[in-house]
Amino acid sequence: MNKGILERLRSSTLRKLSYDASEAPDRKIIGALDEALLVAEKVAKPRGIYRTLPVLETSKYGVKTEAGNIHSAMFTRLVNICRGDRSIVFMIATIGEGLEITGRSSESLFHQLVFDTVGSELTEMTADMMETDWRGKLNSAGLQCCSRFSPGYCDWPLEGQDVIFKALDAGLIDVHLSPQFVIVPGKSISAIAVAAEEVPISSPCVFCAKKDCPWRRLPEDKMLMDRIKAA
Repeated sequence: MNKGILERLRSSTLRKLSYDASEAPDRKIIGALDEALLVAEKVAKPRGIYRTLPVLETSKYGVKTEAGNIHSAMFTRLVNICRGDRSIVFMIATIGEGLEITGRSSESLFHQLVFDTVGSELTEMTADMMETDWRGKLNSAGLQCCSRFSPGYCDWPLEGQDVIFKALDAGLIDVHLSPQFVIVPGKSISAIAVAAEEVPISSPCVFCAKKDCPWRRLPEDKMLMDRIKAA
């Protein structure tokens, strides 16, 4: 990892640990964070894999692809309002298991928390970099994309992991799916996105009436919804 990534990782971890830029973290947090970053630099293996498959059809059962169906009514509505040929980007990102194993081996719960937070933040950064990569390629081809959408969120059950793992050879990056549909290593992210000539909205959240959802990405836009309904 280069110096820029490590600095971003340090800053994002401090924010997650509830320190803002105006505060000077105490020596305990700095010591634990420096240790976690040093270990991350040595053992973390940020990697990812993605693939694009065409949408075969949509129905009340979801979005059909060669890998299987995506059983989310909200995501299906998003796909249905896209214009032009539609395809689904399947992706998995991971940092491997090294940082997670080292963090769990600590007898200090505080150190375990810091290592876990660093791992989660680095995993998100890895997924973000992957998304930037495939989004850039699709944009260059004249296509738009929605934000990534993961199983276990909104109305897409965790069992949705299955279609992603059928679409990708996750073994290439040493990732597998447990019988309970949990990704191993734990510091991994799977997601999908729709790509098309025109993608009017970036997130299925616009279709959700749950205003107090802590993971809500954008507010309900009445003007946008009226335009969608009229289309």
